Amino acid sequence: MSTERLLWARKAQELRFHQLEATRKQAESWRTGLAGLTALFSAVLVIKGRDNLTSLAAPYAQLTAALFALALIAFVVATLSAIRAASGAPGETCLLAGEDLEAWTRKETAEAGRKIVFARRTSLFGVCLVATATGLAWFAPAASSAEPTVTVESRSTRYCGGLAGVSGGSVIVHSHETYQIIPLDSVATVRPSQSCP
Repeated sequence: MSTERLLWARKAQELRFHQLEATRKQAESWRTGLAGLTALFSAVLVIKGRDNLTSLAAPYAQLTAALFALALIAFVVATLSAIRAASGAPGETCLLAGEDLEAWTRKETAEAGRKIVFARRTSLFGVCLVATATGLAWFAPAASSAEPTVTVESRSTRYCGGLAGVSGGSVIVHSHETYQIIPLDSVATVRPSQSCP
């Protein structure tokens, strides 16, 4: 056997005894990164496209809020999974027999690897949720701020349109491109309407 092959064989033997430490170190990096990512996305929840979610149309506001909440939950779950991979389960016993320690190390290394993969997938899912929610917040239609439609009957005429306001002793009705100012002393009734003929 060549010297190079012998060195690689020794290195492989040494790595067998340090697998768990290497996996834990990788998990610590993931834990730190996920904690930072969670803090970053929590801070970014202040949406720059719209001032707040209440300006969105009815189903989009609730959907966007739900997506942001699910994303935050995904990041917390991913961070906890990475913490479990980095730190192990609490209350583990100290193993003194070589065979028991070897079996535990293999099992723990495999479990830590699974937790890291789960944390990576969950954090990617969280990023997708945040991207979707942000897209909805930016591009969803705004809530309708239409004026209530009313029918105003005066002594001489009937007016129908959006109620623009009541000011200075007059009722203001908005219809298409025109505003009708009707003095209050000539108004007989004001009724809400579904639409104007």
